[in-house]
This record gives sequence, structure tokens and C-alpha cells, in this order.
Amino acid sequence: MGDAAQYMFDPWFEGHGSDWNLDPLEETGGGMMAVRRVSLVRIACVAAETGARMQRDGLAVDPVGWMVTPLGLFDGRAPIEACMERDECSKAILLHGLGLGLDADPSVLDRLLSDDDDGR
Repeated sequence: MGDAAQYMFDPWFEGHGSDWNLDPLEETGGGMMAVRRVSLVRIACVAAETGARMQRDGLAVDPVGWMVTPLGLFDGRAPIEACMERDECSKAILLHGLGLGLDADPSVLDRLLSDDDDGR
């Protein structure tokens, strides 16, 4: 499909994007949004890591509930929205991989993910 048009766009939310308290069995709730395929893969990776961590650590926390709850780690956005971005996806996977709690100071994870070689 070499003749297909190439479009650059940011996720577009109809209404307020941070309201993720939706019924998954409802046909039309929540409005529309445009999402890149890579963003959907990031969300799937974070959701899988979240569920695995809850089971591995024996946490009585609903993984879907965690995915749709606004967190300080993502500046008040829900992980399902924030993790469409590469850096936020990495933060969520690191948070669960290291068992750092269910929310964290974003600056701590930023330091862990930084490319600095000075040892700080």
C-alpha cells in the first residue's frame, strides 16, 4: 500500500479523555477517539503486566480498576490513557516489574529510565 496517505495525529478525545468509568458491555458509551496501533499495543502490554503483577504478588486489586484510575505517576491521568505514550508505558511496566507500589513519584521512575551514565 505504497500509495496510502500518511497522516500524523495525536490521540483525539471526544469529550473529556480521563473519564474511563465505562461499562465494557455498552455499545456506544465513552465517545470516540483516534489511536495509533502502537498505542494499542502499549496499552495491551501494560494491561498484561498489571494483571500478571497483581496475580504474582497476590494483590487484591482489580487490574482493570488500576488501569482506569487517575494516578500521580501520570500527572492525574489514568494509565489506559497515559500509556499510549512510550515513556509512560515504560514507567508503568517498570513500576510493576520492580513491585514499586501501585503509584509512584514520576521523578523517581524518570531517573531510573534516564540515559545518563553519570551514576546519579
